[in-house]
Parts: sequence; C-alpha cells; structure tokens
Amino acid sequence: MTRILVVDDHPVFRRGLVFLLQTAGHEIAGEAASGSEALDAVRATAPELVVLDLGLPELHGTRVAAALRAEHPGIRIVVVTMYDDDASIAQTLETGVDGYVLKDAPPEQILAAIDAAVSGARVLGSGVPLPRTSAAPDPLAGHRFTARERAVAELLVHGLGNRAIAERLGVSEKTVANYVVAVRLKLGAESRYDAARILREE
Repeated sequence: MTRILVVDDHPVFRRGLVFLLQTAGHEIAGEAASGSEALDAVRATAPELVVLDLGLPELHGTRVAAALRAEHPGIRIVVVTMYDDDASIAQTLETGVDGYVLKDAPPEQILAAIDAAVSGARVLGSGVPLPRTSAAPDPLAGHRFTARERAVAELLVHGLGNRAIAERLGVSEKTVANYVVAVRLKLGAESRYDAARILREE
C-alpha cells in the first residue's frame, strides 16, 4: 500500500482517481486542486507518491514537479494529464518525474505506472512518445503531427490495422479511426494505405 496525494483541478476526474487508487489498495494521503495546494499538501501529509495533472491553476504542473523534486527528492511523481504534445512531455520529463500517462489511458495503465514508479522504474504510457534528440531527428516533424497522431502514423507505416493500433496504444478503435483521418488529411492521402505509402517514401 502506497500513500498517494492526488492533484487535479477537475473534481470529477480527481475523485475518480481517488476511488480507483483506493480500490487498488492504496492509501489516499490527500487531494489538491491547484499547484500551490499541491506543494502545501505534500509538506503537510508527506505522501510517498503524487499523482499530478499538468494544467493546474496558480502553478503549472511542470513547475510543481520541479519544486517537489527540489524539496522532496525521494518522492515519486506520476503525471496523469491530457497534454500529449512534445514540449509538455519533454519539459516534464526533464524534471525527473517517474511516469507520464494520458488521461484517456485505461485505468489499469494508470495503476501499472504507479506500481512501476513505486518500484523505481520510469514509465511512459501508451501513446506518449519518447522525446527525440537532435541526434535522432523526427522524420515526421514536417507534417506537424501531434504526439498521438505521430504514434498512429508510425504504426500505419508498419501495416497495423485499427484494432491492432488500438490495442498497442490502449485506446478505442473509434479513437484510432479519428486519428487515422487526421493523419490522412495532413498528408493529403486518399486512404490509410496511401498514407502509409507516403510515410514510407519519406
């Protein structure tokens, strides 16, 4: 059992996380709805792990993570957020968080990221790409794909169908279908097969 502080400014989602964590056997040290509340709550309750959103009022989640790392170097931090853009992912990972999962991930993926963080591992959820370095340029960058669109595009290149992509990314087939359409539009492709061909030729 791990003592966890849940930080999210959306009450419904926050309470849902609390219920999920309690059902999994974790102890809830407290809740916070803003960046400043999060820092105060950590000082007051000394949790072992913080589940942290990024889009917080008063103090952005990335700054909260950096402050927690400076003040409480032993604490575990797992980000659960809707932010899937490269900048947010890269800036947040630079603070040393132990996990980064998207809010639309299956509950079991969130729990798995928390368990991994407790054991000392660092986990990125499905659909969260590793930030690329200058030594490894992104061949898809010119298309201005979002992180999730890029993940779908890369799997399209390998010939995966919607169901296989959905299973790989931990999302629904309908969600994948929507991203495939977005990728096709950005590439000017007539079909998913045309999109894959265009990407393979680049």
